[in-house]
Amino acid sequence: MLKKWFLLLIFILLWGSLALAKEPVSIKADHMEVLEKENKVIFTGHVVAQKKDFTIYADKLVVFYHLVNGKREVKKIEATGKVKIKRGELIASAQKATYFRDKDILVLEGSPEVWQGDNTVRGSRIVIYLSEDRYVAESAPSERAEAILFVD
Repeated sequence: MLKKWFLLLIFILLWGSLALAKEPVSIKADHMEVLEKENKVIFTGHVVAQKKDFTIYADKLVVFYHLVNGKREVKKIEATGKVKIKRGELIASAQKATYFRDKDILVLEGSPEVWQGDNTVRGSRIVIYLSEDRYVAESAPSERAEAILFVD
C-alpha cells in the first residue's frame, strides 16, 4: 500500500498540467490523503503547489484524475480557501480556483481579483486562459466587472 501511495505521489509531482512542458510540480501541505476509489488526492493545510514560475497557495487543493491506458491523468485541480496565485507578473486571489486541464484555463470565483503591475481587475468570476496569456472578468447582476488601470 505504501508503494502505491509513493507511486501516486510521484505521478502528481510530475503532473504536466499547468503548462505544456513536462516539468515536475512540487506540492507541500500539512496533510495529504489519497482516495483511489474516487480518483482524487486531497492536500490540506498551508498548501503550496509550485511549477516553474507558477505557484498556488491555498488552504485545500484537490487533484482529480482518471485512468487513461492504465496511467493516471489529471483532469482538474480545485484550490479553495484563501487562494493566491502567482504567475510571472500576474497575481490573483479568490476563495476558489479551478484548473481545467483539457481547456488549460483557470476559473477564479469568490471575490476574485487579478493584479498585473499596478493594474487591478475584479469581477464575480475571472477566467484565466493560461496558454493565451489573457483573462476575462465576468459580472453578475449584483456585481459589475471593474478595472483599475494606471496609464502613463
